[in-house]
Amino acid sequence: MVLIKNSQKALKINTHYIQDITEALLAYLGLSKKDLSILFVDNKKITRMNHKYFQKNKPTNVISFSYTNGLPCEVIGDIVISLEKTKEEAESLEVSVSERVLALIIHGLLHILGFDHEKGKKERRKMHYREKKLFNFVVSHTLYSKITL
Repeated sequence: MVLIKNSQKALKINTHYIQDITEALLAYLGLSKKDLSILFVDNKKITRMNHKYFQKNKPTNVISFSYTNGLPCEVIGDIVISLEKTKEEAESLEVSVSERVLALIIHGLLHILGFDHEKGKKERRKMHYREKKLFNFVVSHTLYSKITL
């Protein structure tokens, strides 16, 4: 199950479709019996979190917390996404906000599953390959065309 909370007011977001497509993504990965939470925040909140947990005093697009290391629970992790930052990046990359949100969910999920692009070229390539594969699954899913932000 995917639990979503929207605690920002900068962008209107339809969490229903994001929840459904993320649940389809978890099923595709064989994680349909696991739980994942997604929290949408603004730049101010993610800056505070980035500073508290990573000693970086600036906004970032996504932060993820993994609970897969040694915990026998059903919750695999939390993903926190700044929709303000996401919108900025979407404009810069010339993609839709919904496309960027889904890419960040995939990115955060891969971090939760143990992928880390900061561990060198080989790990970066592995993570990029998985991101591309999962993004292709998402955009080919029937729910993708229904997502609007």
